[in-house]
This record gives sequence, structure tokens and C-alpha cells, in this order.
Amino acid sequence: MKIEATPVIKSFADLAISFCDWCENTPITTKHASQISSWLCKLHAAALDLPKVGLGYWGDELPTLPEAQLEFAKRNLSSLIGFHYSEYFDPDPSQISTIEPGLGDVGDDLLDIYKDLKHGIVDFQLGKVEGALWYWSRMHGDHWGRHAVGALFALHCLVISKDAKDEL
Repeated sequence: MKIEATPVIKSFADLAISFCDWCENTPITTKHASQISSWLCKLHAAALDLPKVGLGYWGDELPTLPEAQLEFAKRNLSSLIGFHYSEYFDPDPSQISTIEPGLGDVGDDLLDIYKDLKHGIVDFQLGKVEGALWYWSRMHGDHWGRHAVGALFALHCLVISKDAKDEL
């Protein structure tokens, strides 16, 4: 199935490119909590507007990430690796009493989001809109979206709300 780059898809591509460029070019710390949270909110909201796609990858072959850019992003996100928080992988209220919370990591969340978005960017820039859409839309539901909302919650609880209390 051939999918055209609609204005919604193009807008998401621009946002994803800007986020990935920011990750590659900015040393990011907890001092950036509000800025990170803003990125995550924008990406999550924009992904909700993307067309839904099927389970299987829609491209010819999985795209390879540009190694140098990935290394820049890893370096710039490294100070957040180990910024842990508790979370429930599936917070179904009927199951909470039987499920132990897991451990999330804001740095790992951001790196996974970066990689999923960057895979889509590589496909998009090669004119493979179907593959890009799969990475952005499908993986939002299955992978990077969970990382985004987990990191957003952690940043809010662990940094933003504490900063607000300190201002009082």
C-alpha cells in the first residue's frame, strides 16, 4: 500500500527531526526538565493524530541509524542515564495488587524515543513514507509512546513539581 506524505505526516516529520537534532546537539541534564517535558508532550500529541498502521514493518528493510548522530545523542543524553523512577508496565487497576512496579530510566526513555523517531526520519528522508509512518505511529503505541509518558511523569514528579515547591 502506497501512503502519501500528508500535511499531518509532514508536520510530525518536522517535529521529529527537530527533536532528534536537539538530542544530537544539546548536552541535556535535569535542568532541561521543562524543555524535555515540552518536547515529549508535543511528540505524544502529534503522534495521536498520525494515521494508524498495521503490525508489520511497512518498509523494504529496516533502516540503519546514522552512527555518528546516534553517538552524539547517546553522549548528550548520558547524564540522564540512571535517573530512575518506579512505574507499572500495565497499570490495569484490576491487576495492580498482583504486579510489582518496574524501574524506568529517563535517559533510557529518551534514547529509545530518539532511536524510534530517527528510524522513521531515515525512511522519510529516503521517500519511504510507509516505513516512517510505521516507526512513528505503530511504535508510538507499542514502544516510544510508553517511554514518553513514563519519562514525562517522572520529570514532572521528580523535578518540575519539586522546583515549584522550592519557589514558594
